[in-house]
Amino acid sequence: MTANAQIEDDVLRASIDGSEVGLFIGPGMATLDAIQEITRNVLQRHAEGREYAKVVVDVAGVRQMRRDRLAAFVRDAARQVLDDDVEVVFEVMSSPDRKVVHDTIAEIDGVASSSIGESPRRRVVLSAAG
Repeated sequence: MTANAQIEDDVLRASIDGSEVGLFIGPGMATLDAIQEITRNVLQRHAEGREYAKVVVDVAGVRQMRRDRLAAFVRDAARQVLDDDVEVVFEVMSSPDRKVVHDTIAEIDGVASSSIGESPRRRVVLSAAG
């Protein structure tokens, strides 16, 4: 097992790779999210006045794979908006997932995205732009 960490653009990125790292991920990435939150809290307490804007912990690249799958799903939904002139309302999403949706839609002409609802029940709506 190997672990690496680096700071890029005020984001601490840590990654763990190796065999049998699935235990670090957990069901629905719950364990990985908990590890990330604990890491963020520890760093905040020991930063001596420095703030880390963001901490990202990844195991075996699962976060990137999830972002890639979500972006592909969003592109398919955007095609539906363009082809069928309908709105698409996604299920409740976490803030990082909503950001993936908005960033993906920003690259697609003719489709707009907006968030509705209050945390923790916020959703993203895709609609025709304009």
